[in-house]
Amino acid sequence: MKLAKFLDKYDTVIFDMDGVITSEQNYWNCAALTVWEYLRWNRQEKINSAECMANMKNIRAKVFCEDKLISVLKGKGVNSNWDLGYVTVLIAWICGGRKYDGDFSDVLEYAKNLSDNIIDEYDRLARECAEKTDFDYEWLSRNNLMWRTMRDIFQMWFLGDDLFKKTFGYDALNSGKIGLLYKEEPIVNKDKLVEMLRLMSESKRVCTGTGRPYIEMLPPITNWGIKQYFAENGLCNYDHVVAAEKALNNNALTKPHPYMFLKALYGTDYDDKSLVDGDYDKEKIKTTLIVGDAGADILAAQAMGADFCAVLTGIQGEKARGYFENLGATYILKSVEDFLEEE
Repeated sequence: MKLAKFLDKYDTVIFDMDGVITSEQNYWNCAALTVWEYLRWNRQEKINSAECMANMKNIRAKVFCEDKLISVLKGKGVNSNWDLGYVTVLIAWICGGRKYDGDFSDVLEYAKNLSDNIIDEYDRLARECAEKTDFDYEWLSRNNLMWRTMRDIFQMWFLGDDLFKKTFGYDALNSGKIGLLYKEEPIVNKDKLVEMLRLMSESKRVCTGTGRPYIEMLPPITNWGIKQYFAENGLCNYDHVVAAEKALNNNALTKPHPYMFLKALYGTDYDDKSLVDGDYDKEKIKTTLIVGDAGADILAAQAMGADFCAVLTGIQGEKARGYFENLGATYILKSVEDFLEEE
């Protein structure tokens, strides 16, 4: 096998992870379980973690309306699965009040009418939710206490009781969570993924720009034997976003902002203020390819002026082709396996 000819023009390739290299199935399961638990926690109800795990498929089907809600929100630019759960709960409360216990079909219909750039909607949703529920607007605002609590519950489901306590220093709510992190599989054939990255690393700098925090991106790329093919200072992840947003007092550095891809391109040791201010060698962008599966990825790539390769392994699959065509993706492939071709 060899690399596809069109890759010759690039010396840096930056991969989103979920929906591109790693499967998002467990993240969506986690998001559904988080919504399910959080709505009940706010009603002072406890859940049985083991029963929820056993019933996970049905819970996800209900919360995300057979995944239709995931598809709609991802199409609007929701990039983080923490935000996926957060937006779902806000809309649920808007539709049915603070004791919401519906079937989420009303949430799906509401979500369809959101603007195509979700970043513009977060604050409006928090304000409307505050008006409908009398919950405090500041508490509801993205990155504030409600969002952080949902994030922690998500992490409890994904990491499991033991790793969560080791990481965060306190026990999970509703113990009994075994950790979906340990059930991860590549989204494509593992052998082809390894070979593609091996060949690519021989002539190019291979990076990530992922919404996963480091603790979640490390196990799969380590366990699958591919960490060695990524540039050491090219593993940009959500931890870098958190640090930059705090340092710069800027809460808008997640995709579709190009920060993550710029941080990977210029190195995780590159000054954040310089990146945000545009103080970097823009010539390097001409030989950089961004690979992603979602709207937030292509918008971030275009914001920095980089070529973009869409892969149709995200939630919408082949149905996303027209979306990427309309946005002018440089390439559209079925999966990252198409980076390989026969000798």
